[in-house]
Amino acid sequence: MRKCDNCQVEIKGNWELCPLCELPLDLDQKVVASSYPEVPLKYDKRSITKWLSILSIVIIFVTLALGLIWQGRIQWLQASLFGIMTMWLVVLIILRKRRNVAKSILYLLITLSLLCIYLDYLIGWTGWSTTFAVPIICSASISGLFIAAYFMKMRVSDYVLYLVAAAILGLVPILFLLFNLVTTVIPSWISIGLSALMLVIIFIFRGSDMLREVQKRMFI
Repeated sequence: MRKCDNCQVEIKGNWELCPLCELPLDLDQKVVASSYPEVPLKYDKRSITKWLSILSIVIIFVTLALGLIWQGRIQWLQASLFGIMTMWLVVLIILRKRRNVAKSILYLLITLSLLCIYLDYLIGWTGWSTTFAVPIICSASISGLFIAAYFMKMRVSDYVLYLVAAAILGLVPILFLLFNLVTTVIPSWISIGLSALMLVIIFIFRGSDMLREVQKRMFI
């Protein structure tokens, strides 16, 4: 059994980080196996795949319709496919890792967004990162995290704060609109609308859970 010097609690199992404060534990301490069996998360892969496929098809058809309305612009289809791939990547990461997945998705969102902006800067600024890449990454990450959390029956404490953080990052395109960094406003408004909707849902249905998690992490 290992003991966290910061939290002053004993922790059973082969943990490397304290599950409360996430500080490293002394790995030289003796590890005592948990007397309780590890129960895997229960979820239906086929159900997740089905709903992801339906959502992907809907996005493609909506994008094709928008492309026809706006003079057959093929970049709409390319942008939607980029978003669909990001959403599938998010869910696949959750299905395969299943530990600290929400934090991993948040890091993925930030890393991909910054890389796209930096790449846009390197090749000569055209604004494709702020117009398409970042809003699509934000929207797809929020959607993928929400879908996976729902179907995998994740504990609220495992994802709620990270989902809030992802939704707040999804509001960043407001700055792109204010500083005129976009050539097309629709992807930004989709990200802003989805993020705002997600925040409203969380505050209404999971507000107490979110507050409890904040108090736990702030040691209040």
